[in-house]
Amino acid sequence: MIRRQCGLCTKRIAAGEVLAFIGEANARYYLEPPLHQPCAAYAVQVCPRLHAAGERIEVALTGAYDLWEDRITGATPEGNLWRAQFRLGDPAARLLAVLEFYLAYPVAPRRVTAPSWLAELARQAPVEPPNHAQGIA
Repeated sequence: MIRRQCGLCTKRIAAGEVLAFIGEANARYYLEPPLHQPCAAYAVQVCPRLHAAGERIEVALTGAYDLWEDRITGATPEGNLWRAQFRLGDPAARLLAVLEFYLAYPVAPRRVTAPSWLAELARQAPVEPPNHAQGIA
């Protein structure tokens, strides 16, 4: 996510290019990396989990996102983790906690359910696997 690479094809997503996050409806943040729009359309159609979820899956379209770090700050005696979120690169974060994962917060996204988004794309042009995603199993 730091390098703004597509989570499917791993190619760079150009600055200013509209990218897609796929997740549960009304998600505030995403754990999965952003995708090129053609890669996202391909994933929604071929991934059994995404396809079966239907209207519960949303595509968040945006040109930018803020990156945060989710860090483990401690644990209870029962083994439950204490967590905190820090802005990417916060110098205090490394001193206080262990990095668990990155969180991407889309900036002013346009949110559309996956089936509605695919229908929009189908009206514009047929969705085919992106050339750079050929051969991905």
